[in-house]
Amino acid sequence: MFLSDLLDSKAILHESEALSKEQVYSKLVDRICKRHHLPICGEALLELILARDQVSSTAYPTGISIPHIRMDNFEDTVVAMAFLDSPLDYEGTPVHWVCLVITDKSSSRLYLNLVAGLLKMSKDSQLLKSMMAADSLGVVQEIKALEIPLAKEITLADIMESNPISISPDALLSELGDIISNNNISFIPVTDDSGNYLGEVSILRLLKVGVPDYLMMLEHVNFLRSYEPLEKLFEQEDILTVGEIMDKGEAYLRPDTSIPEAVFDMIQHHKRFYSVVDSEGKLVGVITALDIIKKVIKA
Repeated sequence: MFLSDLLDSKAILHESEALSKEQVYSKLVDRICKRHHLPICGEALLELILARDQVSSTAYPTGISIPHIRMDNFEDTVVAMAFLDSPLDYEGTPVHWVCLVITDKSSSRLYLNLVAGLLKMSKDSQLLKSMMAADSLGVVQEIKALEIPLAKEITLADIMESNPISISPDALLSELGDIISNNNISFIPVTDDSGNYLGEVSILRLLKVGVPDYLMMLEHVNFLRSYEPLEKLFEQEDILTVGEIMDKGEAYLRPDTSIPEAVFDMIQHHKRFYSVVDSEGKLVGVITALDIIKKVIKA
């Protein structure tokens, strides 16, 4: 089966005016419900989709959003698409292409393969430009010509943060602290000026600077009631560099790593995050356990 086998030109929209997310979803629901007999349709289906979006974002960094609903008593997979001249804002991610997918609850594998195919296309900016300029039949023909099989598993390249924040080993700890605080992150890959991966530094590594070695030998420190042991961090943050506290050569994953393999590594090594490094040693992304929950398990 190819991705194009799931498409219906009458369920593909091109919208030139600025619309809200609810308006876009409503139009897609209307097209699907006119073509298929679903257990739930109309406003009830729209409310389910919007509620699902509240759980976690359905947008990907490539500018595509793939809202998804699994239904009881529905033995099919249907897809509706909207191409938007005025993008929707998904928590800071501009989306020009919305693909609504409705499946039965037993089609998780087909859904994940469908997502992989859509994400592959969304990375091709020229293809997206061409589809936005084509009519609905033209979109189907373009996708049909690609012959994208629904047998590819999703890899980290499909869901990772592809523009990760990184830091130089020469940066001071004060800069590291600012980046962690301002971006609400708990680890940062360390790279050289050419983007080569050197290792990583975490919020715990930073805090450990303020903990004297003798405290680490105690079973508990509940006798402490002041910030005195942390004063070392305040004293050293404009002296020490990231390179002096980082984990050098820390394990990383490749962009073509499968999701099950990434999950296995996270559990086995008790890591909630990994840097993603290509075959040339360049940092190309980061992946977290939360990304897998939001973009795969809860997608």
